[in-house]
Amino acid sequence: MFARMVVCLIIGVFLLSCDNNLKEEDVKVTLNYNHKKQSEYPEANFREYYKRPLAAPKLYRHQIDVRDYMEQYIYDSTILNDNLEGSVMVPVNVDLEVDYKNYTVEDPQIHYESGTSDSFSVSHSSPAATTITIPVDINPDHPSQVVEEETIDNVTIETVTTHTLLWSDNFTYRVKPTQTQEQSYIQFWDNASNYVWDNISIGNPDNMTTCDNSSLINDVISNIQNSTYEFQGKYCNGLYWTMGKCGWGLEISAFDRSRKDCGCLKSTDIGYTIRPLIGNTNWGGVGVSCNAQSQTLQVVLKRSSGNSL
Repeated sequence: MFARMVVCLIIGVFLLSCDNNLKEEDVKVTLNYNHKKQSEYPEANFREYYKRPLAAPKLYRHQIDVRDYMEQYIYDSTILNDNLEGSVMVPVNVDLEVDYKNYTVEDPQIHYESGTSDSFSVSHSSPAATTITIPVDINPDHPSQVVEEETIDNVTIETVTTHTLLWSDNFTYRVKPTQTQEQSYIQFWDNASNYVWDNISIGNPDNMTTCDNSSLINDVISNIQNSTYEFQGKYCNGLYWTMGKCGWGLEISAFDRSRKDCGCLKSTDIGYTIRPLIGNTNWGGVGVSCNAQSQTLQVVLKRSSGNSL
């Protein structure tokens, strides 16, 4: 049995349902961009080419596939119209997922960004609104991401591309992280595991600290799901870095002296603590790390071109 699900894309970020007389089922799809623009690391927003930023590719086609979550069978697809609207037919009471891709005017044959939602289902007794979140990443093989070479006066100059992967989320005083925040953090590290990274920065937009020990960074990434993995007080770029289990996931932190994981820092202490998987209100922060004031926490990974596994 099938029901009609109508979706439309608003300003390239939100997919909102349109009214449908066949079934009163509103669906909202949120695209979670891991590469959103930010000011403290402007180089993350464009490639460098002789110190000039390249213009972002112009998007012209947004495609949605609704698939069976287990069998990956595509039930229906749609290309959104000029008003960024479209509709698809979906089965009732079946585990589904939404696969999203967009394409650029310059290179219409290869997708520029893509993402897949978590599983969901639609039933006749579903609530009036259903929200579907889709984490979206840039395709590293897209021509806009490829290193170019140019010959000037018989001298070959190779441009160097710095790739940046950013996790950023807002945390609230005395409010524990939501399941969506936890899953976004897990997905960030899953995406990071496909590459070899040169440096890592943690903290909040107003105060970040960086480590450029590539061996340490990639050892952390390869063990991010290993609950027994831990270290304390590894010195890098002026601070002592710590990793260890705190809650049901791992904490990554850096301090002015060697400290254990899962501690509580005072306002006078120097420290950067990231632990959104703790399961309570002590999610970390810059300085105070238990019941800290509301702030945005970030993890930024950077690598040069070609550093893939």
